[in-house]
Amino acid sequence: MPAPRRIPARRAARGVAGGGGASLPLDPGHPADRIAALAADAGVRVVAARGHALDVARAALPHLTVVDLDAPGTDTRALREPSQDDLAYVLYTSGSTGKPKGVAVTHRNLAALVHAFREVTDVRPADTWLAVAPLVFDTATGEIWTTLTAGAHCAIADRDCAVDGHALVQRLVATGATRFNPTPTTLRMLIAAGLPDLPGLHVFSGGEALDAALARQLTARVASLRNCYGPTETTITATTHLVTTADLAADRPIPIGGPIGGTLLTVADPFGQAALPGAVGELRIGGAGVTPGYRDRPELTAAAFGIDPVHGARSYRTGDLVRWRADGVLEFHGRADHQVKIRGNRVELGEVEHVLRTVPGVTDAVVVVRAGEGEPHLVGYLTPSTVDTETVAALLRGRLPDYAVPHRWVSLGAFPVTATGKVDRAALPAPSAPARPDSPPASAVEELIAMTWADVLGRERVGALDDFFGLGGHSLAATKVVGRLGEALGFPVPVRCLFDRPVLREFAEELERIAMTALADDSADVPAGSTA
Repeated sequence: MPAPRRIPARRAARGVAGGGGASLPLDPGHPADRIAALAADAGVRVVAARGHALDVARAALPHLTVVDLDAPGTDTRALREPSQDDLAYVLYTSGSTGKPKGVAVTHRNLAALVHAFREVTDVRPADTWLAVAPLVFDTATGEIWTTLTAGAHCAIADRDCAVDGHALVQRLVATGATRFNPTPTTLRMLIAAGLPDLPGLHVFSGGEALDAALARQLTARVASLRNCYGPTETTITATTHLVTTADLAADRPIPIGGPIGGTLLTVADPFGQAALPGAVGELRIGGAGVTPGYRDRPELTAAAFGIDPVHGARSYRTGDLVRWRADGVLEFHGRADHQVKIRGNRVELGEVEHVLRTVPGVTDAVVVVRAGEGEPHLVGYLTPSTVDTETVAALLRGRLPDYAVPHRWVSLGAFPVTATGKVDRAALPAPSAPARPDSPPASAVEELIAMTWADVLGRERVGALDDFFGLGGHSLAATKVVGRLGEALGFPVPVRCLFDRPVLREFAEELERIAMTALADDSADVPAGSTA
């Protein structure tokens, strides 16, 4: 269970794998019930944690042995040498039935990924890789093992730094990073924070679709940019594409490229056969990175994995729609189901809907993804129209990760339906988030925040009781807000403050507290008898 500073947790994961065990990263920021459910499903026996995460582990998992990573005298000797078919780690992804699926990854899978990704990234002992992904995200595993097996330096961006564009820019510069594997959402946040020219930085973007507009902004600042693609079920990365001048000139998403290492790719038609050249079909991935499947879920494994129609080898059905372009690279065309990516995390809309339908007072629920200002966000639709959406949102935050909780809500008397009787998702009304004029800002700080929010979010007015994310805010907008407020107030505003206190009045109180602390610190630095 990684704490915000994740170096010990990464060492623990490496030690478990080297000792013949399998690790399961758990996010201490997730609800306790979810932590307990994942640990039980994976058959966890021992939990390693430190700091605040240690307290979370003891509270959420009282029946398990909890090891303090900061305690002296820990025995780090390997219990046994692992075999290629031993499990290296388990990562959970969203499940359509409401129950997350644990993807079991072997040492053979991991070794294949590391070997191929080292070739792609060309990482060497003199390089520094700035690791920004949370340990519960499979990208973090690739960062750790690719860097360490190359003898390179792995610098860490802690939890607060990773969501703060200004802090992350400073970290990139301070570490002299030469390799970086962020999501497009993180890249937009860095651009908004004033990312300087970093001619020694090679960027490997993944987790979300990369558009040409963002790529143009980035390639002007860095040495190179690659678009990476791959599901957890095939061990992190399956394809990459080096962004070219032609890609930047086109008004379409950057392609996901071609296979890495010995990865096998097939575009299949609706009948499971190879699609015609240039036709859109479902991507199937084969090769050494294909995992055994989902832990203790044989029915799901059988449905998602099968024999490839072209190569005759075991493959994973991704559910992603792609096509081969004439120049021999793959182009991404969206999902064939209701799975989406939010801030780089896989979200099964069916899982969120399933949880919503268990909330008292909710008779039905539909969750859709809508495009925001720079990144997609979830919108929850509920029936009946009398449902208190604020209460529902609060309950959901206790049961799902924050990225799976809709930012906007609409309650309706009934959902629109198609001629076949299904919910007409395209006809669902766009959400509105009116400001609360009955709660005007009551101080100069509140007024400054309200004006800043209104400008960044395109709102006519913002009230003191409005929620930043309820108004349509997201991580990119948050970075813009804290940057402007920091300039106006004369001290840095951590973006984490806005995430933790999204209601304007509470956010203002926190900024006033930070200002008072800074003033007290400045006063303490003034020598006795002097005037300042």
